[in-house]
Order: sequence, then structure tokens, then C-alpha cells
Amino acid sequence: MAFVNFRKESSERSDSDNWTKQKLILETLYYFDSIEGCNQNTENIVTHLFERSRIDFDVSIPHSTEKETLDKIINLESLPVLQRKINFALAFNIELSYVLYCDEVKKVWLYTIHSADKCEFINEFDTYESFSNWLSEIKGWKSTKKFREIDDLPYFDKELRKAGTAWPTNIDCFISDLSSNPIGILEFQNANNTSVALHCNNDFFLCKQSFENFWGHIDYRDDIRRWISQEILRVQSNLRLFVITWSKKEDDFILKEIEIITFPNLPYSKNWGLNNQYKADLHKFANTKSTPDAVIIANKYSSYNLKYINPIMQTIVNNPPLHTNNKTFPHIYYSYKQLIQGKKEELVNLFNGLF
Repeated sequence: MAFVNFRKESSERSDSDNWTKQKLILETLYYFDSIEGCNQNTENIVTHLFERSRIDFDVSIPHSTEKETLDKIINLESLPVLQRKINFALAFNIELSYVLYCDEVKKVWLYTIHSADKCEFINEFDTYESFSNWLSEIKGWKSTKKFREIDDLPYFDKELRKAGTAWPTNIDCFISDLSSNPIGILEFQNANNTSVALHCNNDFFLCKQSFENFWGHIDYRDDIRRWISQEILRVQSNLRLFVITWSKKEDDFILKEIEIITFPNLPYSKNWGLNNQYKADLHKFANTKSTPDAVIIANKYSSYNLKYINPIMQTIVNNPPLHTNNKTFPHIYYSYKQLIQGKKEELVNLFNGLF
């Protein structure tokens, strides 16, 4: 029973419109790769970095050995790309995981890639549901929200979602030098609902938008969870984290490097009122940017930062008064931020200047 016909499928949408990424790939000396799946658990640790391949399962051929499987993975990925992904995983003190799956028999095979010369079979899952349940186990929780239906998702991803735990989110891009060593993580943001010049991560981070919830109460939208995920990547890997904001409708872009992210120390969800009051005050400040509103937050609430000491991600709580000078006030802090308008050709030189 051999693994044959290795090919790529992805749950991610195409980034062919991302002119900033294409420009960096074509005009710099760095390598830009993505990781298909990144699992973070309830302890804020990256436990697995996944690549994957859909395969056919030929019962008429003897079972593939680990060496034969690795050779086919290398043929699919290319040796340089696979080596860069192996090196990237090592930055997190883990090894690259590789998932093979076959829609026809709904089986999944999990491998660990120790090196470009050695892979190890870890487990076989007889159903897509059992693999989905395993993903839930390594995450430490199971989603109770209904997944948004996306018609063009691969069958594998639809089945995992149907079983309750989706394929882990990807890592947009990581940067490697000419020696295939990782030197940074790069997040791309498409400014869809506003112009690039007016796009502000801290507005969304600090709950600028509000809405009426199911019970008729005012609640607040934020993307704190998304930034926790990004900060986990930065802190655990000790790699630099860059952000490029772009739009397919403009030649403008913003190039940023994140220094540290300080999160509002929100009460547990069972204390909805306290949680929402903190968000309400953040919301007010995000809309006014006034000193009195900032003072209320600084003197009334706490914040926290993440610190990784292998194998534990620590939460460092900052008690009031909070201040931007020591970066304890809830905020995304940048060591570099540059808005360029109408001159996309400047991206490469600015990017190269950061290294």
C-alpha cells in the first residue's frame, strides 16, 4: 500500500494580488515561505508546525517506507524549501510535522521531519474525524462556533470543520537568509475597508468599533486574539516580526516592525460586565485619543506581556499606573513604522534597510 501522487491543496486563499509580497520575492535576496498550519495551545505555546500533502493510496504496491515517503515530500517541496521550513520549526524548539491525507479512504498519516535525511512515522488516523479530534487535543479546546462556509475549500478541510476542529491557521510568511536560516516573520495586511494611509492596527486592537449584541447590550469588536497569536510567534521563536499593510487599489504601503505588544488584562468572560467596561474605556480612548481617557485606563486597569522561557510561556502582569514610556499601556508598539504613498518602488530599499 504505497503513497503516490503527492500534490498540494490549501485552505488559504491565493495571495497573487499581493504586489508587496511578489515584489519582495522578485527583487530581494531573501527567501519568503509560508507554513500551512500552526497549532497554538491554551498555554500560548506553538506545539506543531504543519505542512501537508494530499495523496493517493495504492493498495497494489508495497507500503512506502519512511525514506520513500521523505523522498516524495522532498520532490514535492524541493529540498531548499523543506530545509528552510525545518530550520524555521527549530526556532520554536520543535520539529516540522508533515500530514498526508487521502480523500478516497479518508485516512491521515502524520510524520515528523527530523532533518532533510530523516523522517519518522508518528500515527495513522482511520478517519478525518479522528484526526480532527486529535487536533482538538493538541489545541486544548474545541470550537463551539459554527464555521463559515467556504465553497472552494478542499474536501479535507470541509470534513475537519464538520467534525468540529478545523485545520490550524497558517503563517503568512517567514523570511530566511541566503543560508536558509530564519531571520523574521512577515504578516501582510490587505487594507480593504479603508485606505492604507488611514489603516491603524491599534484602532482595531483597542476596540474602536462597537455593536449591539444578541441581548441588546453594546459590545466591542477587537482583534486582540489575532495579535496574541502573532506575539506568541515572535516571543517563542525570538524572531523579528514585520507587518506590511497594502492594497491592490493603491501604490501606498506601510512597513512596520513590532517591538512588543502589551495586551489589556481583560477579566475572564464570566465577568462579562467587568470585561466589557474595560473594552468600553478602550473604545472611548480609541475614538477620542484624549489624555483624560488614557489616564482612566492607565490608573484603573492592568495589562500584560508574554515572555517565553522554554518550555513555558509566561504572562507578565503590569499593574497600574500604566504608561507608554515603559510600554505597559495596552498598545502595539513599533520599533519601526513608515508610510510610503504612491511610490511602491521604495519598498525593496526600505525592507533591505531593516537588515
